[in-house]
Parts: sequence; structure tokens; C-alpha cells
Amino acid sequence: MDTSKATGTNAPRNLTKGEATRRRILDAARKVFSEHPYHAASVRMVGKAGGFDHPIIHYYFPKKAGLFECVMEEHVVEFREFMEHWFDGLDAYTTDEGLAVFIERVIDFHLSNKDLFRTLMQNTAHVENFDQFPASAQYAVFHDSFLKTFRQKVHHNASDEEVSKFVYSFTVLAANYLGASSTYARFLGMDGECDAYWDWVKETIHYLFLPRMEKIIFDHQDK
Repeated sequence: MDTSKATGTNAPRNLTKGEATRRRILDAARKVFSEHPYHAASVRMVGKAGGFDHPIIHYYFPKKAGLFECVMEEHVVEFREFMEHWFDGLDAYTTDEGLAVFIERVIDFHLSNKDLFRTLMQNTAHVENFDQFPASAQYAVFHDSFLKTFRQKVHHNASDEEVSKFVYSFTVLAANYLGASSTYARFLGMDGECDAYWDWVKETIHYLFLPRMEKIIFDHQDK
């Protein structure tokens, strides 16, 4: 897998002292929120992860909710930037090959930006009132932008309902396998960071979704 692409966690040069501090806080928060559900994570944990006193965090982010929202906003921006290229050139492949390439690009994105799917997995099962959950808007944008881009980039004859079911099912399964890799790999007797596990993910998702792709989404290519 190609993991060479940089993520947004690297602070750009020529930042002011305040901007650099804010960047360090966000980097530490990304790590904490990817390892702990929002309700269990604390500002003190972010301070410990970043190596600074938590009152500094309160200066830049008075509330934990605001910090979490900023983290998710960054994740969504990075996701959308990468996603625009996931569909590039797929028309040149057969349905079988194109799906394999697409899945590999999703996995490559995760390997270069592991915080996103891990953060999604940490919080999805713990949200009781989604409307009051910090960054609920960003969660919605994550799913909706994937669906919108899929509809724009992929030529198909399926109904909106069929495409929605396909995309949401794909997203949920991929987010589970990628965001909770250590757990699923353990079930399989594998290391969650080894190539064998990522190959298993690619082959499994391909196996499950190829029939539906051929039947509904890309059926016109075979006519």
C-alpha cells in the first residue's frame, strides 16, 4: 500500500507562536479522540498527549466540544480532498478491477490518515442523542459527501435509494474494518497493522460488494 501521502497533521512552516500552539493542541486532540470516545476523552488527556498544561488548551478551545468539532472538521476536509481522486480513471477498468482499485485507494487513505476512521468508530456506538452530539454536522457531511461524490463520479442506472443503500453499507463496513482493525485482526489471528490483514479487508469487501456493483451500479457497462 502507498502510505507516502502526508496528512493535515503536519504543521506548516512560518506559523506564529500562537498558531503553532493551536496546531500542537489539534494534533494531540486527534490522537486522543481516535483512541477514546468523546464522552471518555478529557482536556487533561489532550494536554498529556501534547506535553503541555491543560489550561493552555482552554485558552484556545474553551470547551471540549469545540475542540472535537475542529478535529472533525479537519478530518472531513482531508477526507473530501482524498475522496475526489478515489474515482479517477475507474472507467478504464472492468467492474471487477475498478472495485479492487477503489477499495485499495480507500485503504491507502486510511493508512496515511488513521485518525479519521478510528475516531468515527470510537464514537458511533456511544452516541445516544445524535442531534446534541458535538460534530454531528461533520459526521453527516462525511457520509453525505461520499454519497454525493459517488453519484456524480460513477455512471449507473440504479435508483437513488439503491445507490444510498450501497454507499452507506460500503461506508459502514469499511469504517469498521479500518477503524477497528486491531479488534477484527485479532479475531482472525492477525496483526492489525500487517499487510495480510489489509489484503484480507480488500478481498472481503470486494467479495461482498462486487455482485451488487455488477447488478445495479455498473450494469450498463456490460450491456
